Amino acid sequence: MLSIMRRSLLRTCAIFCSVLFAVQFTMAQSRSVSGVVRDSEGKPLSGVTVKSGTYTVTTNEEGSYQVTVADKENVLSFSSVGLQSQQISLNNRSTIDAVLLSTTVDLDDVVVVGYGGVKKSDLTGAVATLKGSDLNKTPASSVDQLLQGKIPGVQVAISSGQPGAGATVRIRGNSSLSGSNAPLVVVDGFPWGDAGDLKQINPEDIESIEVLKDASSAAIYGSRGANGVIMVTTKKARAGTPRISLNTLNTISTLSVKPDLWRDGIEEAVYANEAALNGGTPLSQLPYLGEVRSGVYFPSIAELRGLDPNKPQWNTNTDWADLVYRNPFSQNYTLGVDGGSDNTKYSMSGNYYKEEGLAIKNAYDKYTGRLNLDQKLTNAISAGTNIILTYTNNTGQNLSAGRSRIFPVYDENGNYFRTSAMDFGNPIAIANQVLNKSKTIDVLGTIFVSAKLTNWLQFRTQLSTKYGNSIGDVYEPANVTFRGYENTGYGAINNYNNNELVNENYLTIDKTFNDIHRLNVVGGFSLQNSRTRTSNLMGMNFVNDNLQNENLNSAKTKVLSNGLSASTLHSWFGRANYALLDKYLFTVTGRADGSTKFGENNKWAFFPSAAVAWKLNEESFIKDLNAFSELKLRASYGLTGNQGISPYQTLDRFGSERYYVGAQNGFMTGFGPGLAGANNEQGLTIVGGLGNKSLKWETTTSYDLGLDIGFMNQRFTLTLDYYDKHTKDLLRTRTISPSSGFDQQWVNDGEISNRGFEMGFNAGIIQREDLSWSVGGNFALNRNKVVAMGESDRVVTGSLIEMVRQNVNHFIIGQPMYTFYGYRSDGIIQSLEEGIEAGLTGAEAIPGEIKYTDIAGADGSPDGTIDPTYDRVVIGDPTPNFIYSFNTSVSYKRFDLNAQFYGVYGNDVFDLQKMTPSRQVQRWTPDNSSNLYPRANNTRGYKASDFFVEDGSFLRLQNVTLGYSFRPGMIKGISNIRLYASGNNLLTITKFNKGFDPEVGLDGINWGNYPRPRAYSFGVSVGF
Repeated sequence: MLSIMRRSLLRTCAIFCSVLFAVQFTMAQSRSVSGVVRDSEGKPLSGVTVKSGTYTVTTNEEGSYQVTVADKENVLSFSSVGLQSQQISLNNRSTIDAVLLSTTVDLDDVVVVGYGGVKKSDLTGAVATLKGSDLNKTPASSVDQLLQGKIPGVQVAISSGQPGAGATVRIRGNSSLSGSNAPLVVVDGFPWGDAGDLKQINPEDIESIEVLKDASSAAIYGSRGANGVIMVTTKKARAGTPRISLNTLNTISTLSVKPDLWRDGIEEAVYANEAALNGGTPLSQLPYLGEVRSGVYFPSIAELRGLDPNKPQWNTNTDWADLVYRNPFSQNYTLGVDGGSDNTKYSMSGNYYKEEGLAIKNAYDKYTGRLNLDQKLTNAISAGTNIILTYTNNTGQNLSAGRSRIFPVYDENGNYFRTSAMDFGNPIAIANQVLNKSKTIDVLGTIFVSAKLTNWLQFRTQLSTKYGNSIGDVYEPANVTFRGYENTGYGAINNYNNNELVNENYLTIDKTFNDIHRLNVVGGFSLQNSRTRTSNLMGMNFVNDNLQNENLNSAKTKVLSNGLSASTLHSWFGRANYALLDKYLFTVTGRADGSTKFGENNKWAFFPSAAVAWKLNEESFIKDLNAFSELKLRASYGLTGNQGISPYQTLDRFGSERYYVGAQNGFMTGFGPGLAGANNEQGLTIVGGLGNKSLKWETTTSYDLGLDIGFMNQRFTLTLDYYDKHTKDLLRTRTISPSSGFDQQWVNDGEISNRGFEMGFNAGIIQREDLSWSVGGNFALNRNKVVAMGESDRVVTGSLIEMVRQNVNHFIIGQPMYTFYGYRSDGIIQSLEEGIEAGLTGAEAIPGEIKYTDIAGADGSPDGTIDPTYDRVVIGDPTPNFIYSFNTSVSYKRFDLNAQFYGVYGNDVFDLQKMTPSRQVQRWTPDNSSNLYPRANNTRGYKASDFFVEDGSFLRLQNVTLGYSFRPGMIKGISNIRLYASGNNLLTITKFNKGFDPEVGLDGINWGNYPRPRAYSFGVSVGF
């Protein structure tokens, strides 16, 4: 017995010693590794899984971790939902910091779709997402400018480089003749208004942007969703220790293309004399003859060349481009902080943006502040607020540098040089003496309460208000501008005030049944009131210019006007998302809108939609292929509306008009039925204001078929969409019988179609520890067509162009919107016989003039005359055949390089700036029988023809950014530092007008817009 006990004790001791030895051996063969995990912006990441062998930990709120690592392990793995997994070699290090980048597409990301969110994998509609971090680190006064080329199907036209300018945004083409074509912008749940002026939002404050493109996703916004919806979500409060970020961007800009101006004053004078002579000016009255005219001396050609023995060579050679344009400097600073506890979270930021324009005296200043608070009141109830405050100050105007080089800036007395009393072309005088500035204040405030009634039922109520106020100051001295001269000084103060109030209340049901059925239902109602007041104070005939517009009461003539506009929108809305077996997805959406903008019988309308999707990758026969991480087929159908017209169009309106009654009484104001508008091609005033009680919404019916494909855990993704949109009951002004006393009336009349195809792709080609390379891009084509316009086959639209005395843009059945309409040209007339044979008469038949084509007569055949009724046809289309973009991103260790290209192909531009000096030099003369450019003639009356139509296709190197991120924690107290240099608008490849920027407005007319700069920036991002 004793021996048995002894053996048992010995065996126990042996086992204990073996275990102790094993534990000691194991402890001796392992060690501890710690570090911090951050995102691409240097912010700590919590909840990241850190794994080594069998040991696994997660990072805390500060992104810190500490994990045990066996000696035999030499790799540490980092992973988190929505981020690219990373494996880092240990190499006997005890501290490992990691930076995890966002995946190209994460199927578990929640996408904001209006009144809630949906996992990307569960989307049934055409929705595109853009992270705030993907916006260019480039100077831009408005967020919408930064969207260019980022999302397929979204066209952003930036036609002006003037500080503070916005952009024109279209989603899947134009769909309204006279109503709004801009998509609705929703900021943090508040319906902000039409896209194109998002300067109130600081890009650094944006968390994400979602674009709802098809009717299924946009129908939740009913009568405002016909043109698509852009959802902007700003950064929200997060719990944790305070995190401070500082971002700075400093930019120097230059002219991307030097203006095509006269480089030689002698050639310029020769051309002016020739143009005057060909225009009918007697030889003795040509401008450059060495004579005094209106008190100003004009040198002769011989004097300019230094060939006049009696006079010295003319020594004035003013480089106006050098005086008007500069290399401006711009600054952008953003300071942000967020943090808080589980109960109280906050996020706030402040931004200062100062942009100098390329033209002197042009500047734009913007101050933006944002505050977001989230307070947990109980376990079930939370409340919060979001406030955005913006102040802007914009000064200056577009200046021309096309003045003659022979003229100086100042005369011999130090006054601004003028060639005559009617000379208003001195750009330096305009810049220094004309007042043109505006100041705006915008406030968006939202408060909300959210209550979790059960585990699957939640209620939210939200009250938002948007207040906007602007003041514009204008003063034009009598000797600087034509308007100032005409009125002996002109001054004005223009006030604009807008206030919108929105209350939204909705319930959300989110419940899963037996892991088979998943249901998400949203239902609620909203009320929106909008009120706008304007006042305009004008003064004319001032004693002097000393006080400019600060004392309008001193003007002899004063004109006061004001306006009030108000509208209300009531809505009921609902959406149901149902998923069966996580394979088959169904969405039904509906919204009923009632608007005070429409007549009694048409105030309410209902906009339904439905969509289905099939996750093919969840089917066993696809899973077995082991090829797809996502393969989803989508289809949707729905109706959306457009109420983008001013209020009161259903009512008869009274207006006022000033008319001249004689020298003694001057101008008087008359009141009566109707509203006087612009002039038509015949110079007659167009009178509107006749109400139509039958007005109702435009309605857009939209079909969409989409396919989402992903490979290798979404490393490679491809999205394809085909859509077909038809808009009927178009809101437009129709010409009516003059016997009514009116010229136009708003009606529902006509139909427009848009069909198109979109493709977006992303590919993570290389994803290694120290090296990654990804590429992406998108492609979109849209075929727009006017299907019907009631009884009309062709409707004039756009502005009257004085140069050609015609509206160039027309709506024509079977053609795209804004089609160019005019004459066809056939080179330059080489002989009088050729001109007469072409059907031209008088001065138009003279050699050197543009030869217009006789297309048809009353019987449909050429009749030997050029007639506006029969010889005008479609001469161009400003709509692109397709738009595309391409981007690439490379990172090596701590360096990163990004580049983006953007292109437009197949659009025409009506180029009013075609006859630039370099082309005038190539003009037709008896010795130079050019067939491209007409002779010099200062009294020529141009016709709107394809002579002015040029190919507006281009490919632009939009942006290149090179950055370096310092090792996290390198400096005590600083979590991250990133330096980067950026170039914007670096290169444009185009055949358009000697390489000038072909990007103009969507009407396709080059009016000579403010030039877009080429910008070079240096930025610093610091996190504390």
